[in-house]
Amino acid sequence: MHLNKNTPLNRALFSFRTRLFTAGFAAGLILVGHASAVTSFTETFDNDNASWGDPTGSPGGAGHDAGGFITTSGALADLGQGVLFRGNGSAGASGAAFSGNWIADGVSQFSVDVRHNSQVPLSFFARFASPFNFPGATAVRFQPVLANQWTTLTFNIADNPAFGAPNFVTFEGSSFDGVFSNIGRVQVGVSIPDGFENNPALANGVFTFDMDNASVSVIPEPSGVLLAMAGGMLLMLRRRRS
Repeated sequence: MHLNKNTPLNRALFSFRTRLFTAGFAAGLILVGHASAVTSFTETFDNDNASWGDPTGSPGGAGHDAGGFITTSGALADLGQGVLFRGNGSAGASGAAFSGNWIADGVSQFSVDVRHNSQVPLSFFARFASPFNFPGATAVRFQPVLANQWTTLTFNIADNPAFGAPNFVTFEGSSFDGVFSNIGRVQVGVSIPDGFENNPALANGVFTFDMDNASVSVIPEPSGVLLAMAGGMLLMLRRRRS
């Protein structure tokens, strides 16, 4: 059925439909054309340490997922704040794949595989910070990691206004939005056990820590896809009625 554009009412309807189509289709193009700075990515360390800076870090050999991993060693007393592996996007760690606005890009999860050979179970943490290393957000997984076995740790990247995001123990004077809108560094470390200095085996031992499959997961926003579909449907409608 062809629309007669010559009557005042039909001219108004045609004009309104054209404006609606133009706005919807343009919005769809804008959102679909947006390129996220952060996409779902897994660093496997199969070839080298991917510039995850640590003075004693080095590529690991085959044996986990039939590929490499990174490893470092140290005494608990010498670990300071417990950071083991440092992914600095400004220094090229993983090609800056973990750097960007995690909120705008829809990052929902960070996970990593870890292993250690300490004589007691240990808890690990992840710290996410700006390119200047402050402020940062520290998330602790109280899941015990047993010795000599690979364990996958998952950190949900989500805000919870009442209690803070799940697993997060500090935002270093900032907020969830303040930290995750500008991520430039990712750090993985181990929580030093309380009273370890009273245990000679822990106090005097040098332990090995391994890491593999550092991964970030992005869930795309559905709004861009829906608007693009709406724009396409309006275009088809216009063609059928013209």
